[in-house]
Amino acid sequence: MVFSFKELNKIHENTVMLPPLTLAIEKRDIVAVQSENEYIQRLFDLLNYPKQIKNNTITFPEGGLKKVYLFQRDDGLYKRLTVMQTLKFWCRLYEQEPDLDIILNLCELHACVLKKTKHLTPSEHCRLLFASALIQKADVYIFEDPSLMLDLQSKQILHNLLLHLARNDGAVLIFTTTVEEAIRLGQKVYRYTERGIQEIEQDLEKEESLEEKLSQDFSRMQVQLNKVSAKVEDKIILFNPMEIDYIEARDGQTYLFVNNEEFASSSTIKSLEERLQSLGFFRCHRSYLVNLQRVREIIIWSKNSYSLSLDDSKSTIPLSKGNYSKLKELIHV
Repeated sequence: MVFSFKELNKIHENTVMLPPLTLAIEKRDIVAVQSENEYIQRLFDLLNYPKQIKNNTITFPEGGLKKVYLFQRDDGLYKRLTVMQTLKFWCRLYEQEPDLDIILNLCELHACVLKKTKHLTPSEHCRLLFASALIQKADVYIFEDPSLMLDLQSKQILHNLLLHLARNDGAVLIFTTTVEEAIRLGQKVYRYTERGIQEIEQDLEKEESLEEKLSQDFSRMQVQLNKVSAKVEDKIILFNPMEIDYIEARDGQTYLFVNNEEFASSSTIKSLEERLQSLGFFRCHRSYLVNLQRVREIIIWSKNSYSLSLDDSKSTIPLSKGNYSKLKELIHV
């Protein structure tokens, strides 16, 4: 174990600000945790001001907090410095002499090496911050929502960066607000809520309850309807399947995504898969069912990490390694 949280929490005036967090990270791990933004912010506030942390709730690597790298999106840059000047400044600050060519290649910064940081695009700004992780030698790397609002090129760079850090004996911990990004980036994936932290299973579907099976048997005896129902307050909405972009199972509930809005459904994702498979829906991941008519491209991050980009160009959903092979057969690639 390189780094761990043990019942780390924060209570203010009888209000739970940070639920108990217990998590251990080993060398070469890439662990992703999905949580609400407010919890992520409060956790990083504690890490930035370690005097607030209770004794024995965090185990640091040998060398203490100095061996922990924190990536935060609001980290500032000296606006008058160029990209190269910034990298050299960090080298002096951390007393390191890395090969800057390797860093520029890995973060794809060669094209803007002479550009002042105040003129960088948001993605270039973020990629420059990524470069600091390659200069500051650490045992543990903790990232705050690093893929937020990144373009696809920068997401691929981030993915390669995390693999590079892990291959070089780093322990990587990512906090993100979306399940899709947690699944895409992490080798181990957790969800952190007011109930604490729970691992997200990524393999076999859980056995369905007897009640669910009886419900499915009963529904098969009914007249088959193409409409998919969802409940909003006291109303039941019926969607044409072709209106649905994708379906996600989350926290024991199923959600339909239509035009960037989500609607809770009383059906299980398994039963919806059986109903909608013949209409062009594909189980791309344990927790996701996608309308293939909405898929624009298959994104290959690495030989073990894939995503599907949808027509609206804003939505990406995970594609598991096993289902990537099935999808290739289905679309004759």
